[in-house]
Amino acid sequence: MKKITLIALVVGLTGLTLSVSAQNLNKVNDLLKNNELDKAKQGIDALLENPKNQKKVDVWYAKAKIYDAIAASDQFKTLVPDGRVDAFDAIRKALEIDKNKTTTLLTLDSYKPIYDIYGSYFDAAASQYNAEKYEDALANFKKSGEVGSFIFKQGWGLYELDTTLLYYSALSAMNAKKDDDAVAMFTKLADAKVAVKPEHVTIYRYLAKYYLDKNDGPNMEKYVNEGLEYYPKDDYLPLVQFDYLRKKGDKKAIYAKYEELIEKNPDNFEMIVDYANELFNETHVSDVKERPVDYNQRIKRIEELYKQALALKPDALEANLNLAKHYFNQALFLEDDMKAIKGKTPEDQKKKDDIKAEVVSLCDKAIPYFEVVYKEYDNKESLKLAEKSEFKSACNNLAYCYDRKGDKAKSEFYQKKYDEIDNK
Repeated sequence: MKKITLIALVVGLTGLTLSVSAQNLNKVNDLLKNNELDKAKQGIDALLENPKNQKKVDVWYAKAKIYDAIAASDQFKTLVPDGRVDAFDAIRKALEIDKNKTTTLLTLDSYKPIYDIYGSYFDAAASQYNAEKYEDALANFKKSGEVGSFIFKQGWGLYELDTTLLYYSALSAMNAKKDDDAVAMFTKLADAKVAVKPEHVTIYRYLAKYYLDKNDGPNMEKYVNEGLEYYPKDDYLPLVQFDYLRKKGDKKAIYAKYEELIEKNPDNFEMIVDYANELFNETHVSDVKERPVDYNQRIKRIEELYKQALALKPDALEANLNLAKHYFNQALFLEDDMKAIKGKTPEDQKKKDDIKAEVVSLCDKAIPYFEVVYKEYDNKESLKLAEKSEFKSACNNLAYCYDRKGDKAKSEFYQKKYDEIDNK
């Protein structure tokens, strides 16, 4: 009889312990609801000192909610180094004990505790990124990614590849100069063919430039071509290709690439002008003997390119000035050719007369474009040094052109303007 009584007493005590434990947990949860997070922390920590409570899903789940709330609280976040770490660990511990029960509790809370951890890491990282604290941002983006991957693997939502998170993680790594992380992350995005937003072109730009710097032509071309497939009008990716071709010293390949890209993007003003300028500088040499063998073909193509550019932007000063110089330089070459004619036969004189006529024709072509530049700078009260140089060039060449046309008054007018420019 005594034995039976003792068993009954033990059973009674156990029930009392369970009841006390449940009451304490309810108090802790009430403290959480009332935002008394310091007291809630003390309560949940005390409960978990009991080995029996360490086997209870409800207790670990409560800890997850309390520590997550602490991490989000400006008032209480200093109570722990990073409450989100503890909250995440608590959820994982609860799952180890009883996955079904833990999932049920999360479902009743619409998975808020775990998504709060995921989102708060992301928000912290975003704030750090905007403050240019890129290493800190990268660390928190990675933590958000770890939690997000956990959510996905449990079947609670999200995607296997969180492209937004990974993209900003990669940007953080790039700005923090952590190339290994940046390359790995951008490569994942490129492999997944991420190109939803305009800014995603950065994925392909970064990888192309990275492999250019590594002198890895095949990979550089791979990411340039992939980027141009998604962003055909991008103006940075072709520059990477040009840099690579220039390293190789392959001018023919450079010109061919310009032609290819301009055919695809006939409205790309900057690229058209860049190509025209490059041809200009390598065609208009100072020594007649150094003229390229395809001089005549180049002359025609340069004119076409500048006119194509000016059809897009008629007032572009650089294009106007360089097209005018293009005609002007041809005139100077022709005058050199004329000086080389030493004979005095009628045939020789005819050659000279023909060349003079051609010089005048080229001056007629150049004048309207020089005058665009002249009018722009003549209307300015003061000029920068580079502007003065361009203004002088326009005036000097206009004086030359009108002299060749036999218009002495206009030639003297522009020569006088030239002499006065340094006073502007």
